[in-house]
Amino acid sequence: MPLFRLIRHGQSASNAGHVTDYPDTIPLTDLGHGQAALVASCFRRAPRLIVFSSFDRAVQTATPLCERFPEAPVAVWPVQEFTYLAPRRYMGTTRPERGEAVTAYWKRLDPRWHDGDGAESFVNFWDRVEAFMERAAGTWGPVVVFSHGQFLRGVLLRVLSGPLGAQEAMVRFRALRQAVSWPNAAMAVLALSPSMPLVGPVTAGHLPPEMLST
Repeated sequence: MPLFRLIRHGQSASNAGHVTDYPDTIPLTDLGHGQAALVASCFRRAPRLIVFSSFDRAVQTATPLCERFPEAPVAVWPVQEFTYLAPRRYMGTTRPERGEAVTAYWKRLDPRWHDGDGAESFVNFWDRVEAFMERAAGTWGPVVVFSHGQFLRGVLLRVLSGPLGAQEAMVRFRALRQAVSWPNAAMAVLALSPSMPLVGPVTAGHLPPEMLST
């Protein structure tokens, strides 16, 4: 049965409130590297496959596990973060400074809105979530996936709600992204049984309180 451990990347420079440029080059902080090491220590056996997005913070979070089990195959899948703001317009800004643009995007609630070069519409994002579910169903576990908060919430919504049109998915996702916390380096188990997909709770019990971050 396809069995997945879905893991959000460790604390990034953006999460910590630092100035960043392109979304795919945002690195982990020292805390994020520590969280990644703790994630790797949770595994006693090598996964059948280690998957991560192409974004630096996901690669860096996966690295300690890859080093712990060098015999485990690795793969880059399109499970990168949902980047709905055009990166060039927000270079050299912090997450709080992008807050007004984020609010405006979700207030618009237009799944086909494209903010500019390097941005992704919600339709494109939802297509990636569907593609992940289809690919995952054909992949034998255990598989570890290092991804991002919004993409993982998209997977969670897809599992809980089943197939949805983009407009309805966006309405539900807007609520879910605020209602469901997925801290840095937290994880959840996804089981794709023949009858229905099942997802467990988002847990961060492997992290001591002083290492929790969002």
